[in-house]
Amino acid sequence: MNRNAAWRRKMIYLGIIVVMLLPLYLLGQPATGSTTGGAGGSLARLQDELNLSVADLGEIDPASESMKLATLGMRGVAATVLWQKSHDYQRYQEWDRLSATLNQIALLQPHFEKVWEYQAHNLSYNVSVEFDDYRQRYKWVKQGTDFLTRGVKLNRREPRLVWFTGWFFGQKIGMSDEKTQFRELFRNDEAFHEKILNDGIGINGPDARGPDGKPDNWLVGRLWLYRGYDLVDSGVPLINKSPLTFYDIGPKWRIRFADAIEDEGTLDESAKFAWQAAKKDWDSFGQRDIETTEGFTIKLGSVETSRLRVADIERQFDELTGNRREEIREQRFGQLSQEVQDAFNTPDAEKTPEQYRMVFDNQGKLAASMKEVALELEKSKQLTGLRLAEEYATADRYAKKVEAYRRQTNYPYWEGRCIAEQDDRTIDARRFVMEANELLDEAELDQALEKYELAWAAWASVYEDHPLLVSDESAMDLMQSIRRYARMLDEEDLPEDFPLSVFVEMQNEDNEDADEYARRYATWKAKRAKAAEAEAEEEKAAEKPKEEPAEKSEKPAEEPEMKEAPAAEEKESADKPEDKPEDKPEDKPEDKPEDKPEDKPEDKPEDKPEDKPEDKPEDKPEEKPEDEPKSDSEKTSDGDE
Repeated sequence: MNRNAAWRRKMIYLGIIVVMLLPLYLLGQPATGSTTGGAGGSLARLQDELNLSVADLGEIDPASESMKLATLGMRGVAATVLWQKSHDYQRYQEWDRLSATLNQIALLQPHFEKVWEYQAHNLSYNVSVEFDDYRQRYKWVKQGTDFLTRGVKLNRREPRLVWFTGWFFGQKIGMSDEKTQFRELFRNDEAFHEKILNDGIGINGPDARGPDGKPDNWLVGRLWLYRGYDLVDSGVPLINKSPLTFYDIGPKWRIRFADAIEDEGTLDESAKFAWQAAKKDWDSFGQRDIETTEGFTIKLGSVETSRLRVADIERQFDELTGNRREEIREQRFGQLSQEVQDAFNTPDAEKTPEQYRMVFDNQGKLAASMKEVALELEKSKQLTGLRLAEEYATADRYAKKVEAYRRQTNYPYWEGRCIAEQDDRTIDARRFVMEANELLDEAELDQALEKYELAWAAWASVYEDHPLLVSDESAMDLMQSIRRYARMLDEEDLPEDFPLSVFVEMQNEDNEDADEYARRYATWKAKRAKAAEAEAEEEKAAEKPKEEPAEKSEKPAEEPEMKEAPAAEEKESADKPEDKPEDKPEDKPEDKPEDKPEDKPEDKPEDKPEDKPEDKPEDKPEEKPEDEPKSDSEKTSDGDE
């Protein structure tokens, strides 16, 4: 009895299973592709509608499908075990087993994007650093990027994986500690280039090659990123990724390329063209529609337009309301305590922390909203006022979001840098510093000194017009060159007129504020201009006394020449000081009117001094001294005797 009952129960269970298998078969019947009944069951049709079938997600991998069937529905358990094994192999540094395990995980979970992201990062960043030889490290970096490209093939509707592939090509190869060696290995890795070409990246095109004609990792990474942009633009949704960070890396990789070739010594027209291309990419990014968290899209390059729009609506509203908002603000301001009013009226530079707090707490109490003011208008104007208030709120929200996103991406800095780096002065300044450092390494001190001085003048000019470069990464390298220059001069302090004095001062303070640099440099420049003007005046004053004696000595210099011969003869006859008319020339004007007022003008040798050189007394040595006309002083002296 009991045996028959057990048998019946088994048959009932078997019948239930058969009945349940029939609807499961009908629901899960795969699509066959035939014209009759080829759409498959309900689940297959639903997958096609939602683009969730294997063919829609990516390439069909037979090995992956076989692995799924082999687990007999235990794929999740198997994947968990393999993940744990991969951690153990990495901890014990069993790299071959780790690589094989990662391949098995990828076969079990080919459409789980985190598998590819995590393990690619693990290979490129964590495993590669375990090796001392940079060639081995480069090999594991390549394995990480190769792992990602396999994931891209199997997940063609995942822009994140495409984005991460471009990120790895740029960031890991171009910004690691071994970037110099990695970039050189990549440029000459022809086998890797062939594989990238097979992945659909135009590595042979001009957009992927550097100044030496070889593929550059930054440009190749940029091509991967723009492939992801095209995927999103075609309608594929971007999931679990901020549009802002998704779109700004591509233009930045072009900037990184221009920066890298300059660091490597390319400081000519190629560098200038690279920065021009970077500016073009950045402008395109500024005109791209970026979806925000508030449900509308913005353009980062439309900041000026958005501000003008807000100001225009505000002007229209104030014209309609007669500046009623300002009247309300003044009324409310008058209702504040005197202490709070004083806090508002105190300049920001002189406010105390307590006054700042009072201003912050009461700022919102003063403003009147446009809607509030519009409701006070008469009926005929209320509708227009409310419409303007709504437009203002929308435009203001848009402008604030644009400014916020620009701050997140540091948009003004990158835009300004692309403009500054195109300047010929910037390229010349970088080249002067590089050449000066090379000359100093070769102990060519005089030539190095000349190049350094050219570099400082060039950089001062660049920083004056583009102060944002003081916060550039190259500023640290420039500071090291300045220190080498100071050691070469063997001086503790740089000269006061050093062109980069303000730059050095701010670098020592770890201050990279571009606006602060502009203010300090303007002050320093004005101070140096005054000092130069004062030095010029001192030099002019020092030269003036030297010129005046020369002018005064012109006439006396002629008179001794005129009396040279007679004076020599007089010494032979008698040593009388009164015989020298030049001894007391200052007495002549006083003696003239007393002795001979106008009788004998010929007795006045001073009447025609211009004729003296013509008399040439030295030409008549035979004349006697007594024939020489006596001066008034001599006559006076004779009379006294």
